[in-house]
Amino acid sequence: MLRQRAAMMAAALLLPLAVPAAVGCELVLSEHRSGRPLARLALDPHRPAARIAFTHSVLGTPVVDHYEWRPHAGQWRAHMVQEHFEGDGYGLPNAAGPGETMVRDGDGWRLYLDRVVHPLVVLPLPAQSMRVSVGEQPALLLGSLSQRSIEFRARDCPTP
Repeated sequence: MLRQRAAMMAAALLLPLAVPAAVGCELVLSEHRSGRPLARLALDPHRPAARIAFTHSVLGTPVVDHYEWRPHAGQWRAHMVQEHFEGDGYGLPNAAGPGETMVRDGDGWRLYLDRVVHPLVVLPLPAQSMRVSVGEQPALLLGSLSQRSIEFRARDCPTP
């Protein structure tokens, strides 16, 4: 009985680390170097996409990166398709590159692009409050999963 309670308590403590995914298309988060599984998030199988939001480390302003996963030669790769940010300088775009469009959006800017980011790996610095969200699901604070670099991979999504 005591072991059963201990197992239930341990499972309850792990719940915030494992976000349930539907069978099929999912976003798998793991530690980049060790491969230790961290979380799984259900993706829209028709358009696998997620947002990574964080606070800019120098300016203290919000940044939201939008990614879509697309098949490339048998594996899924992340494409950064949009970045919404406030402020100028310190690693933020100051103009659109070839094939990109940058437009004013309220107090900030929105950059539309199509840049392959493979592998997609981020380091969730505590001061940046980095979080990932898929569709209307609640955002998942990445620093609560690991203090190390986190890799994002789409898995088991149907190919068009």
